[in-house]
Amino acid sequence: MNKHDLVIFSQNVRKNKSLTDTILEMQKNNANIIFIQEPPYYLVRRIPSHTNPDGDPLFGTSNHPDWTLFINAPDPANPPRVTTYINKCIAKLRFSLRLNLINHRDINVIAFHDHQDTFLIINVYSDSNQTALGVLCNNIRNIGTTIMMAGDFNIRDSDWDPSYHHHHTQTNDLMIITDSLGLELSLPSNPGLTRFADNPWEANSVLDLVFLNPNDLWFGQNSLAPDLRKPSDHVSLIIRVGINEENIKTIIQSIKKDSEEEQDFIDEIRANIKLLDTRGITDVNALQNIVNQLSSIYSNAWSKFSKPKRITRFSKEWWNQECMNSLNSYQRLGDITSWKHYKTKVQEAKCTFFDDKIFEITSSNK
Repeated sequence: MNKHDLVIFSQNVRKNKSLTDTILEMQKNNANIIFIQEPPYYLVRRIPSHTNPDGDPLFGTSNHPDWTLFINAPDPANPPRVTTYINKCIAKLRFSLRLNLINHRDINVIAFHDHQDTFLIINVYSDSNQTALGVLCNNIRNIGTTIMMAGDFNIRDSDWDPSYHHHHTQTNDLMIITDSLGLELSLPSNPGLTRFADNPWEANSVLDLVFLNPNDLWFGQNSLAPDLRKPSDHVSLIIRVGINEENIKTIIQSIKKDSEEEQDFIDEIRANIKLLDTRGITDVNALQNIVNQLSSIYSNAWSKFSKPKRITRFSKEWWNQECMNSLNSYQRLGDITSWKHYKTKVQEAKCTFFDDKIFEITSSNK
């Protein structure tokens, strides 16, 4: 049976909204699922209320039109410490947040359906008190077939951190949990540190872990993406899990309207059409030859300037070239000034996009 590698992107973002927004935008054509630990949680706006003249506060986290957000019931006093995003291109797999199995702010148990089978993936943030491990231990008998568990476990141990020469007392509990789920520790193909301390007297460490079914084709092939870390103190994890290919929608090639690529595409076609010699069209074969050349001109230009894009029901995006340029500048320089410049460009792009969207809606309703 044909297999498709389901791609999961996982990172502790340290409550940074701009970083979370960037991940959602940059990974929409790369990842199928995003695990976030320590997500941003903030006052979105105030909503009309019969009892509060100022309106009741509405709290939330980052969202994006290409992703479906799974989050435990918001509680401002105890905000969720994990969120999971599912790319809408794989909606056919019928993902759901299984609160009936575990309902806790530090754990997302996500179910999906592959033909007649139901599988689970688990997003975990375990604090310094190992709260999540305790919850998992108490509910492990309720959890069914699990193919992957990943997140920030906040446990240093010599089993996965060569710079640490001790065995953590909580490691045994973690191994009992993973063994009950039929999972094993999957070390990355490019081993390295996953958490970088802000303070020079605090040691860097390996805290972000991946557990997979040892029979999975991609076991031991997950990787670290240190270039995508900043401004978080945790490295991004890239994880792959094999599922049935026919359940995944394909990626299409497209050219964004009014973009530089669109103009280059048109110019390329015009230039090549001008080079066609149509003076010798004297019979059907000669005409067919010209038609074939025209087809090649369009096909080659399309291949040259189009980009892969996932199919969603949303056709417009706020992300633009200025956002990309400022992000590249920040990733190259890594300083606070370039980060602030990037945040400004993102805010400007969003304002422009939604102002245009509001104008479009109000104009069409007149």
